[in-house]
Amino acid sequence: MAISDLPPLDPEKGEWDEKALSRRDFLEAAVVFGTLAGAGAVAVSVPSMRFLVGKSLEPPVAQWVELGKVSDLSANDVTRVNYSVRGTDAWREVTKRGTVYVYSDDGGESFVALDGTCTHLGCIVQWHDDEQKYKCPCHAGFFTREGEVISGPPPRPLRELPVKTENGVVFAEI
Repeated sequence: MAISDLPPLDPEKGEWDEKALSRRDFLEAAVVFGTLAGAGAVAVSVPSMRFLVGKSLEPPVAQWVELGKVSDLSANDVTRVNYSVRGTDAWREVTKRGTVYVYSDDGGESFVALDGTCTHLGCIVQWHDDEQKYKCPCHAGFFTREGEVISGPPPRPLRELPVKTENGVVFAEI
């Protein structure tokens, strides 16, 4: 804008400065700066979020736990097997411990493995052979031999685990 296009200015205030930044130039610079700042924030936040989340979004790696030799597992009885495996959670290496109950309904041809963790609050259930049911010692939850809820607060049956037999040894996927 030329000085001739500007309105008259009170002499006490000085003279018009043609080199001063106009409102339009200021807004254009602000938009460019805002765009660059936003792009920089995104460029920094994506790796930062990946760092904070770690491996928590990755599916856990399945691990197979040995339950015992087919010859050692009684075909008609429920056998309790405690396990301990090393694994990695989202950030660190941990030892996972648990209990699995294994039984066979067909004389040892195939096996069923149930996670011994109560579906109510995570207590370890106990098998009572004389009553033919699992009992949760914490909140009086009862389950059938197949893991179905009989009574109490558990919302779901015991989790059935995938089972495989290799070279006469039974494994369950944890």
